[in-house]
Amino acid sequence: MMDEEAAHGTGANDTGVHLPDDTIAEILGRLSDTSVLRSGAVCKAWRRVTTDPHFLAARSRRNPASILLYTLRHPDAGRSLDLVLEALPVSCDEAGRRRLVQYPRSSAAKPSGCNFLASCDGVLLLSKKEGFYYYSPKRYLLCNPVTRQWAELPRLPNGYSSDNTEYAFYFHKPSGEFRLLCRHADRIWFIVSTGTDDAKPRRVNLDAEAAALASSVPSLKDTVTTPVALHGNLHWPPQGGSMVAFNTESETFHRMPGPRTTPARNNKAKLFQLNGMLVAADFGEVTERKYVDLFFLKDYVAGMWERRHRVAVPWQPGRSLMTTAAAGDDEQNIVILGDGHALVVYDVRRKTVRAIDTSMDTNNVIVTRHVFKGSLI
Repeated sequence: MMDEEAAHGTGANDTGVHLPDDTIAEILGRLSDTSVLRSGAVCKAWRRVTTDPHFLAARSRRNPASILLYTLRHPDAGRSLDLVLEALPVSCDEAGRRRLVQYPRSSAAKPSGCNFLASCDGVLLLSKKEGFYYYSPKRYLLCNPVTRQWAELPRLPNGYSSDNTEYAFYFHKPSGEFRLLCRHADRIWFIVSTGTDDAKPRRVNLDAEAAALASSVPSLKDTVTTPVALHGNLHWPPQGGSMVAFNTESETFHRMPGPRTTPARNNKAKLFQLNGMLVAADFGEVTERKYVDLFFLKDYVAGMWERRHRVAVPWQPGRSLMTTAAAGDDEQNIVILGDGHALVVYDVRRKTVRAIDTSMDTNNVIVTRHVFKGSLI
C-alpha cells in the first residue's frame, strides 16, 4: 500500500508516476465494493475519487444484478429461526454469491423478529413488529449491506400498521430521501421518509381516477414482483392488458399499456429491467407449457410492447411465482428465470439456454422474487 506522499508524488526524491483522477477512477472501478471502501483510506487522492458522487453513481449502474436467496438457520437447535439473506448473481456464478445480512425471522410465536420487504438502490428494507396483534406498531429498518450502514424510518402512529401496509419502497431524487408508500386499512395512502423526524405520515391526495387505479395495486407482501423502478416510475406486474405505474417525483399513480400476455387475465407475468427497457416474463399456465415468453417495452412513451424471445424451461407443475426469480444483467445481457427446483440462464444475444444444477430446496435455501444491486452510496 502506498503512503500519501507516494500517491501524490510529493516526496523529496519523487520519481513516481502521476495519475490523473480519471485514470485512478478507472482502476479503482475494477475492484470489488469492499476493496473500493478500503482503498479510500490509502491517501487523499484515492479518497477523493472513491467519495465522488459521479464515481459512486457510475459504479452503482455497473454493479451486476443479483437475485436474493433466503437460507434458513436454526441457531438454538430448532427453538428459533434465522434467515440469511444472500445475493446470487444473475449469471449464477457461485463464486459471486455473498451474504448480505442475517436476522431472526418474524413469526406468530416470535413477533419481535424481522421481515424483509424490498430493496432499492442497494438498500434493504426490513420491518420489525412490536407486538402480537394485527395493528401492533412496526419499526422500519434500512440497511446498506455493502457499507454496513443502518438507519430507521420514522415510526407510524398506533393503528396505522398492519400486515399489508407497505406497497412500495423507492428513492425520491428531488429530496434525496428513501420513502415508503403505505396504505391504511380505510384506503388512505400515505408516505414516510428518511428526511424527517416527524413520525406523522404525509397523506397522498388522490382524485377518483387515481384512487381507482391504486386500489388494484398489490402490497409488497402479496405482489409476485416488487415494483420495478425505471424512467422515474415504479411499475407493478400487468393485469388484464395494462399495468399501474407510480411516478416517484410527483408521487402520483397512472395507467400504462401492458404486454399482450396469454392469457392476460391470469396475471402470470413478472417484471424486470434489462438494458434500460422494461421486460415482462410471461410464465403463462405453467402446467400446460414449458417456455417463458419475454416481452420488451420497446417504446416507453408510446407503450409499445414486443415479444422478442421464447425461452425453453424445465418447469414442473404447481410452481409459485412468489418464489420464482426473473431478472436481467445488463453487462452480460443475460436473464435468469426459475426457482429452487430449477434455474435457467438465458443469453439474449446468442439465444441460448443454460440449465443450472441446483439443490437449493434440499439445503434450506429459498429463491425469492427480489432483485438486488449493491451500492456504495
